[in-house]
Amino acid sequence: MEGFIINFNQLLFSELRLVCISDNPTELQEAALVKAMTVNEELLQLGYMLSPKDLIRLSKTLGVDNFAKRVRSYIGDVKAKPMYPNFPSQVMALDEAVFRFHQLVHYMSTYGIEDFTGAKVSRGWMPEMPDTEKVVSDETILSAKVIALVDVKDEYILPYRKILSRTERMDDKQRHIVLECLKKLTAEQLGSIRIPFKQNLLDVFYYIFTSVELDSDKKLEYLHSVCQHTGDVWKCMDYALTREKYHFKTSQKRLIVKLLESYPISDFKSNLILSNKKGERTILMLKYVDFNEYSRKKEFSDAVAAFRNGELHSWESRAKFLVENKDPHALDYYADRPGMMLRSITYLIRNGYKTQDILARLSPSAASLKTQTLISLMSFFSRPESAWKDNKYYEAQCVLDVVSPLLLERLSANQTALKGKKIYIDMPEYDLDQSSIRVTDKSSEGGYIRSGLAYKIPESAQRIRFFVYWNDKQRVDVDLHGSAVDINGEPIFIGWNTDYKSGALVFSGDITHSDAAEYIDIDLTTAKGTVDTVSANINLYSGYDTFKEIDECFVGAMAVSKTGEDIKLYDPKNCFFTHYLTGKYRKINYGYVDVQNRVIVFDGVVNNSVGYYGTMVRNNAFSLNKYLDVLFKSQEAQTAASAEDADIVLVMGKPSKDDEISLIDNNFFME
Repeated sequence: MEGFIINFNQLLFSELRLVCISDNPTELQEAALVKAMTVNEELLQLGYMLSPKDLIRLSKTLGVDNFAKRVRSYIGDVKAKPMYPNFPSQVMALDEAVFRFHQLVHYMSTYGIEDFTGAKVSRGWMPEMPDTEKVVSDETILSAKVIALVDVKDEYILPYRKILSRTERMDDKQRHIVLECLKKLTAEQLGSIRIPFKQNLLDVFYYIFTSVELDSDKKLEYLHSVCQHTGDVWKCMDYALTREKYHFKTSQKRLIVKLLESYPISDFKSNLILSNKKGERTILMLKYVDFNEYSRKKEFSDAVAAFRNGELHSWESRAKFLVENKDPHALDYYADRPGMMLRSITYLIRNGYKTQDILARLSPSAASLKTQTLISLMSFFSRPESAWKDNKYYEAQCVLDVVSPLLLERLSANQTALKGKKIYIDMPEYDLDQSSIRVTDKSSEGGYIRSGLAYKIPESAQRIRFFVYWNDKQRVDVDLHGSAVDINGEPIFIGWNTDYKSGALVFSGDITHSDAAEYIDIDLTTAKGTVDTVSANINLYSGYDTFKEIDECFVGAMAVSKTGEDIKLYDPKNCFFTHYLTGKYRKINYGYVDVQNRVIVFDGVVNNSVGYYGTMVRNNAFSLNKYLDVLFKSQEAQTAASAEDADIVLVMGKPSKDDEISLIDNNFFME
């Protein structure tokens, strides 16, 4: 079953902070500009704004009157009340016996009735509590986020290029954007964009391969334009074969063979067998596409025959033989495949090869290495000594001795706008020392600001509020849990099966039907002296197997400065981050609050383990701040004391001025 589907324009907004308009090259009219400025004031109440340039663009469009309404529809909303609508004061005043009695009756009205009678219950009993009309908005605590405009003529090619040109895995929502773009792009447009990260290529390949709108010749043209070599084809074929449950149609078999034979024979041979394990898989794939039957080029069928007869040996088996026999040419052999050598550093070190020798072979190829791989290695092996067992810490230091200079060399090869410039870092909303750049471990739930970045909690914020709203045509039970560690290291739990309030934490009550909302508040003023860290976890308890099947599940975290019976519980302008959960899982560690350092981090890591809390990572050994130091050094850039003294102002999100450059939009300058 397919649940909530976010529309394309909503995804452009949530993942790229883009809103489509139809550019109109007319003269600027003062009345139209005033109207656009009024729209911008409406956007500020939602937590967003336009740059001055985009304000002028908006004033010239016919859609200016409807613009704020469009943006509001993209943001998401909490459309239901919690069990205790005057939360949090109402819950704090409740006697525990009353709270537990309310919960017991609520559970009996849903699970109990269903168990006793077998009848389906759509909505459970709720206590009748005072419900003051919520007419007051909290004061503005967080800075407005800049959104950018894109002309409708570029609405497909621009996001396709932006997402697929990166050498990192797409998240689920980015994948949805790309597949929508593929429906609108031409073969020429696809061929103009190289896809460097092979996992992303799999989805592009499979969409084209199974398209019912393209004929065989067009598919061949499209597939050849996105696959750089036959190694890509083998990976994509394997992916498609699995998705098609090991059955290709005759037309698909012919297409695959034609595609393989559209590359040079030398390329075909070199990619037939890279490792023994892959070689076995390749033999199986050749069988499923009936290669001999549909091959039309003798040199290719001869190569396959030699491969099947064991006359071709894998690169991997040769490399392993050289290393384990201490062959002096082993490193030279590895150096022909620098990416493979980089991923084999620990293997080489464990077999006695010196770090300086490994570095000497890799250094000439540093410019071709993947920055994301280097950053992942830096992040993993920079962990403190206490995180390692046995002699693994020494091994980690050896890896860093190789990777650190390689990262500097790799970034030096990038031609960026930072080269030789004076740069001012204007990111007051973020704690760069507590932030990390996640690559392979980033959240699949996406979002413009990626997981791992630490937001500073403003001093005016008295509370942090996690929330979840869900709705479906049938009864679904979603649970919001809070787990904390106090300053003495003792655990604290808040949720349906534990405490409902504990010192600085308070829970709005567990609801077991659809069209419902739950909140957890962290009182920072109280928590400062008692709580160390807090983790929020969201769990799909019943109704479906995964969040993907639910019609709607909207979650987030916001800053709160005022509480009261007439103050709105949800305020989009004060949300640090929000997400629609649409993944194939049922449990997620959503975010962390470091109370002592006053930072909050979107985590978004799927967690299928027993228990309700993850681990807050503090004082990252390879933080975003340290990465920027390496980046600036590689670009021979200097930091400026102020924006006025700088050539470039580096911001995290969308730029609002001509001299600003976005770290996110430039993918941290990793390409």
